Amino acid sequence: MRAQSFTTGLAAGVALLATTQWAAALDADDFAKKFAAAYAAQGAEITYDSASGQGDTVTIKNVTMELPGEEDGLSFGDLNFDGVSEDGSGGYKAASLTKDKIEFSEEDVSFSVSDLKVENLYVPAQTGGDSLDDLLFYDSVSTGPIVLSVEGNDVFQASRSETKTSKNSDNTRVDVDARVDGLNVDLSAVEDAQARQAIDGMGYQNLSGDLVINGYWAVPTGEITLSEYALTLDDVGRLDLQFSISGYTLDFIKGLQQMQEQMASQGDDAKAQQAMGLAMMGMMQQLTFNSMSLRFDDASLTNKILDMVASQQGMSRDQMVQGLQGMLPLVLAQLQNPEFQQQVTEAVSLYLSDPKSIEITAKPEAPLPFASIAGSAMGAPQTLPQVMNVSVTANQN
Repeated sequence: MRAQSFTTGLAAGVALLATTQWAAALDADDFAKKFAAAYAAQGAEITYDSASGQGDTVTIKNVTMELPGEEDGLSFGDLNFDGVSEDGSGGYKAASLTKDKIEFSEEDVSFSVSDLKVENLYVPAQTGGDSLDDLLFYDSVSTGPIVLSVEGNDVFQASRSETKTSKNSDNTRVDVDARVDGLNVDLSAVEDAQARQAIDGMGYQNLSGDLVINGYWAVPTGEITLSEYALTLDDVGRLDLQFSISGYTLDFIKGLQQMQEQMASQGDDAKAQQAMGLAMMGMMQQLTFNSMSLRFDDASLTNKILDMVASQQGMSRDQMVQGLQGMLPLVLAQLQNPEFQQQVTEAVSLYLSDPKSIEITAKPEAPLPFASIAGSAMGAPQTLPQVMNVSVTANQN
């Protein structure tokens, strides 16, 4: 009796184990399909060989990403997702996705990313809806060293990168904070004679610094505001771009993706590509321009350029500056906008005399449809500075 009970229990256990493994495999396959579908909705096709699950870990084998218009895909190898669970609506959550190293190479160029980690990844049940719940989302993506090599020389490196995203409670806004630390650009391998002369003249064999990005996306209005996109290079300066546009809604994104798919399917058909290009320009008219600023804070770059050019011309830096200041009104007269010409001349002259900072801003009194800007640019380009309320200032805090 005991032997029979033991045999019956063992058989039931084996059956339960087999059923559990079969269910896990089904979940893994469903997870992989929805993961690929979410990427396809964002304009990139994901292909893979198979998917398997063990406990709450899902492995997708031999993952390749195909980009529109590109012949060769990017191979990511096997991807391991840990802490995978269903979210109750048919979608999935994964606590983390990790990859020790990703490498791509083509001819003499190679690119590698080490220690990739994605935290709190959300894979939607379906795509194409009108909510952030229908988009692939994550809390953070971080990497270790990033290296770009050309002919065996590491021409670009970064020690680490991190991007954090967050949604507000009612799913109407996404905030993004990103940074890339330990940037290093090696210019010693540049072969072009003219570029080589400029690099040697300014003493920039290597450039080092960091990149910081902050912004948000307001979903209902499609407002994208980049509050900071700042590249800082040691002993060079800091370049910061800020801008704001509206109209980048979920409907606009879907239309743009459909347009990209159609353009990719046209192949080399020139007429079809031209027609799709015009249609794409039409879509861009749905966007509205709010504001923009571009600022450069100098950390020796300007004086090095002035010294180098002055030396090549056989004159002093002061003589070079005076010559440039004298030429500015003549060059800017082509704008056919005396008021703006005077403003730019005064700002650039002040900056050349004492390089600290220079900034260009465009802040129209009311948001401008891109169609309005395009019309002014084609019909009366000299009016653009007033239409967009452009100003140029120098050496202001």
